[in-house]
Amino acid sequence: MSNICYKGNSPIGHYDTHHTIEDMNTQFASKATIPISPFDPNFKVHQASFQAYKIPNEDRIAVLRTHYGWIVGVFDGHYDDHVSEYASKNLIKEVDIRITAEIGKNQNNLGDAIPICLVDTIQNFDATLHHTLIEKMRAMDSKPWSEWTEDDVPRFLGMQEMGEHDPYPIMRRACAGSTALIAVIISSSEHNMWVASLGDSEGYLGRIVNNRWTAIPLNDLHNLNNAAEVQRLQEEHPGEDDLIVYHRTKDQLGVTRALGDAILKVPIDLASVLSTMWGCPIPPEATDRWAQQKHTPPYISSTPSVMYFSIKKGDRLVFCSDGLRSSLMEQGVPDQDVGNMIVSIAGMDLLDVEAMLSCEKSIGHSFIPSTDINNLADIVIRNILFGLDNHRMAKETMATMNSSSKYLRDDMSVVVVDILE
Repeated sequence: MSNICYKGNSPIGHYDTHHTIEDMNTQFASKATIPISPFDPNFKVHQASFQAYKIPNEDRIAVLRTHYGWIVGVFDGHYDDHVSEYASKNLIKEVDIRITAEIGKNQNNLGDAIPICLVDTIQNFDATLHHTLIEKMRAMDSKPWSEWTEDDVPRFLGMQEMGEHDPYPIMRRACAGSTALIAVIISSSEHNMWVASLGDSEGYLGRIVNNRWTAIPLNDLHNLNNAAEVQRLQEEHPGEDDLIVYHRTKDQLGVTRALGDAILKVPIDLASVLSTMWGCPIPPEATDRWAQQKHTPPYISSTPSVMYFSIKKGDRLVFCSDGLRSSLMEQGVPDQDVGNMIVSIAGMDLLDVEAMLSCEKSIGHSFIPSTDINNLADIVIRNILFGLDNHRMAKETMATMNSSSKYLRDDMSVVVVDILE
């Protein structure tokens, strides 16, 4: 195959490559994670994740087949991947344990029991992320935190001679954070689904109506683009001038609900100590400013919204991190059309020609045919990023990070669930 030259500057950085399509596919594969899902005659589950320009990939996917159905989780970490990684391995299991218990106790009243179960499990899990850290801090309360020296913090963290290489996961799980999108699917003569959400990962129920896919949102987006979330924050924290700064909660996060982020949930005295510790993503300068003003945490909520849906044969579910939305909007897809675009690409094997051409026109490039790739989640990511546009593929796979750029392509994670029976 002959070499192909793609040259240019992206918002991320410079790319000047002489590579074959095979080279670019290899590079894409090195950044992608495509797990194999368990077999189920009623559901076909596809999963894929793509690490964009940030290192490491902060997204995590969790898919668990249970005796009653499925649990699907998408976790989009911020600051790093400590919380998303921990939640994907542990929170899903805790949800399964609680749901199993509820089914045993409340077989005829799951509609009331499961939302309560999901809220309690997620809130309790979030509390444990910083409980150990806070208890350890309180155990050292013989010396007031205001009198801690530069030697006390390393001693508290157990760093000592290990310095910056000390693997102190408890600190990171407390002070970093993650969204959480968790779907519990209970399969019987009818399929019932509950979706719990913190943050702005998103899910859609795709259903064909009049030969076109329609996208039914499965959750609210908990970020500052949501007027209801802004109003809730303002009502909970009246008269605080620094509540929303530069479209970020306390000048830190675009989301309003999340796992972790203890520094935005605990009293100012604890937050001030946390900010001085190695590994905390929020610096002491921020907590010093907070201490000079009215400060009434928590600012980031750990209470998920929970929604119920009845799903049926022929439906197609899509769960994803917000990297898909960001990429689509960057390419000119209006905010209100993002859901339908995501579902249409996930369901392109059932789209008619007219609908397919409309989607390609909106996004600005032609799509890889669904017959070329078996994994629907993988094809969603590829077709949103570049499709058959080799120039875009070069930008997304071969560009080097520009350290001076303020723009970072977000990671992308997708789970697609086909309801077969």
